[in-house]
Amino acid sequence: MNKFFKKIILLTTILWGGVIIGNTEAETVGEYSKTDVKEMIREVALAKKIPPEILKAIALSESGELKHFNDDGTPFISEDGGIGLMQITLTEKEIREENIDVEKLKWDIRYNIEIAAYKLNQKWGWDQYFLPTINQHDRKYLEDWYFAVMAYNGLSKANDPGLYGDEAYPEKVYQYIRDNALQDVGETPALSINYEAGSNTMKFPIDVDRYDWPTSIRTSQDLEEGDVVYTWNPDKKYSKLRKTINSAYDYIEIFHDTPLKIVGGPYETENEENLYVMYEVEGNGVEGYISSSNIIHSEKINVFPDIIYGRDGEVPRAVSFLQQRSIINGHDDGTFKPDDDLLRRHAAKLIVHALDLKLPQGYTMKGIDMEPGDLGYEDMLIAEAHGLIVGNEGILNPNGFLKRSQMAKILVRAYDDVYEKPTAEAEFSDRAEFWNYEDINTLKHNGITVADPFRSFEDVTRWQFSLFLERSIRLEEKK
Repeated sequence: MNKFFKKIILLTTILWGGVIIGNTEAETVGEYSKTDVKEMIREVALAKKIPPEILKAIALSESGELKHFNDDGTPFISEDGGIGLMQITLTEKEIREENIDVEKLKWDIRYNIEIAAYKLNQKWGWDQYFLPTINQHDRKYLEDWYFAVMAYNGLSKANDPGLYGDEAYPEKVYQYIRDNALQDVGETPALSINYEAGSNTMKFPIDVDRYDWPTSIRTSQDLEEGDVVYTWNPDKKYSKLRKTINSAYDYIEIFHDTPLKIVGGPYETENEENLYVMYEVEGNGVEGYISSSNIIHSEKINVFPDIIYGRDGEVPRAVSFLQQRSIINGHDDGTFKPDDDLLRRHAAKLIVHALDLKLPQGYTMKGIDMEPGDLGYEDMLIAEAHGLIVGNEGILNPNGFLKRSQMAKILVRAYDDVYEKPTAEAEFSDRAEFWNYEDINTLKHNGITVADPFRSFEDVTRWQFSLFLERSIRLEEKK
């Protein structure tokens, strides 16, 4: 859509603190695409340290269709005097004391958005006086802006969700965030709001100055090139990696928790009702565009160059999943070395961290081939104390490679209260080689292994153990 601009020199006489301000120059816009408008809102929001999802939802809630001008080109002004896109309403005192240019509010969309952001930030600061806070009152989190959004439209009875439910202003705004920004914001907790006799103005009890929201979602529209994210979509079993910014049907499905690096964006979509943005990303052999609603930023994870999305994409997902929980990491050279065989002391470290195990008071090591100061001593000590790794005639063999059969034994010991007991004997083509069939059968029954043959006497690799451990933890968290 074409843009054209015209400059209007406005001779204004706004009296503020005894100073006359004249010849204010305002840039007015004949036409903007809705994509341009959303981009302006996002830019202003980020500059003012407001989650773009919040300011976009307010805009859509206020004008219904990101409307700033009427069809005849005149500024959109509502019956109650709300001006333009963000429906700014001001008292004469606010206009005078805050030096707000009303004509510029009417004709300059960006200025209209900037004043809205300014007013919203004022309301954010009201927690120091009479507004409660949400969660940690962190500017980057969507839920934490609830009372500021409420105050933006006014602390009147009509905006009380306890009285008017979904029709209350803040509820409408947050429903736009759920439906159009596709952020899974939890339901508003029950609020304590009082009114004095004959008054429609909200009063908040002094003894209730903070609420815990059931969710805490960080904005995902402030990310930059080089940031690392992982995929997540609470409504589906996968995330969509699209071929282009606006392609609705040309995409591939990738697992949740897949690590990706942002290489471009954010980009607004052409659909005016989409309040999310798209990022260009690349990962372990995949690339494309992904919605901000399908990613979570994390400083804990890496996109390791030596892990590929092959093996059905499970390996990068598993490693990312474990990194998020500070269980596993890569090497100093930035690689993961997925095909390296796993040492027994490394397995002990992973299990100890995964289960957050502590050393029982007074326990001393029974193994005879380790002493304090050896690499992995503390982890092997804790694993031995909890009966997860037991030496053969006192030999723990910390620097030996872990066999797949031994891995099965350790996992069954570690997750005995998580795994279901098998109800049948699974078939394995190499069962005759097993010395601990029951352990391997337990893994099979619980979906921890799907391999046949199981190859019980082969060494476990780093990627294999990552998969087995990730599946076990997911089962534990599900229960």
